[in-house]
Amino acid sequence: MDRKEPGTVSIYTIMAELFAALAEEVVTRFGSEGELAVRQAVRNFGEMRGRRIAENARQSGKDNTVANYLPFYDMERSLLFTAESQTGANEVRQCFSKCIFADAWKNLQAERYGLLYCEEIDPAIARGFNSSLQCEHKEYLLKGDTQCTFRFFHDE
Repeated sequence: MDRKEPGTVSIYTIMAELFAALAEEVVTRFGSEGELAVRQAVRNFGEMRGRRIAENARQSGKDNTVANYLPFYDMERSLLFTAESQTGANEVRQCFSKCIFADAWKNLQAERYGLLYCEEIDPAIARGFNSSLQCEHKEYLLKGDTQCTFRFFHDE
């Protein structure tokens, strides 16, 4: 549900703000090494999520193929995200025109830190789900594009 009491903030916004605060502090203190550490932490987190998604699929008797990636995805979608998905025989394409994370980072003028998350998370989740699953993320709301685009596919 996206209904909330007046004065409350979505948990998505709060977590995006937390990430920005942590990333900014680490990068400010440790420079490029800090940025590398934040990126690696996001990759580790993403791969952990991907393994959990694969396990959920397995427990339902499904393989960890691209066709089962979105049906078992671990993060519920709310009205705070607007996306269209197309599933083909060997790939899934997604286009997000609204993302609460991007909105939160833009409101904080923290696009730089949000990109540390956005550039790493989806390829890492895909890799954790299946080591041959690739993710192309070519357009980013945080880079001024009108949408974020994703293509998930298996290595040939």
